[in-house]
Amino acid sequence: MEATGLEVGRPVQPMLASTAATVGEAVAAIGSSSVEWKLDGIRIQVHRRGTEVAVYTRNLSDITTRLPEVVAVARSLPVESVVLDGEALVVDQAGRPVMFQETAGRVGAEGERTEAVRPHFFDVLHVDGRDLIDLPLAQRLDELERVAGAHRIPGTRTDAAAAGAAVLDAALEAGHEGVVVKDLASPYLAGRRGKAWRKVKPVHT
Repeated sequence: MEATGLEVGRPVQPMLASTAATVGEAVAAIGSSSVEWKLDGIRIQVHRRGTEVAVYTRNLSDITTRLPEVVAVARSLPVESVVLDGEALVVDQAGRPVMFQETAGRVGAEGERTEAVRPHFFDVLHVDGRDLIDLPLAQRLDELERVAGAHRIPGTRTDAAAAGAAVLDAALEAGHEGVVVKDLASPYLAGRRGKAWRKVKPVHT
């Protein structure tokens, strides 16, 4: 596969997930997987070079000025340059996620707001001059843990359906909407919705 160049400060199209009916179905199809909580927040891509930080949406709109909390977290990380993929989420005083509309309203508003937005990262595409986009997810997750471990989305690595189902149960118990099952061998396929990432969201009636 041809390597993909990446420039810090210039956003790339995000990798997207297809759907699966159950965690067991997704893990059986993929094999060795990272099963991660799926948060119902705003997709963000965070770029930092030195003290300069930019935050982009899924549609690559620049929302840096609206997310000072995310900028502060990015500046606190032990790196000179980094590109992170994740979610921005508003939580209540108990630490549980608010409705998506509240998060969207907070992110979409200019000026002072009382609700804090917290970043939660699930991938890293660049660190200190090294593009990671073509590396296997397993290696990117190792680097993500080193760089932003305190701000990672929870999950586990497994090839067992039962272990993946336990992650789904924990995500739902915490108030989130499901999980994403990801192929640990997959590169970051910018702008593509393939079978390497599969989201599982139980339907509530």
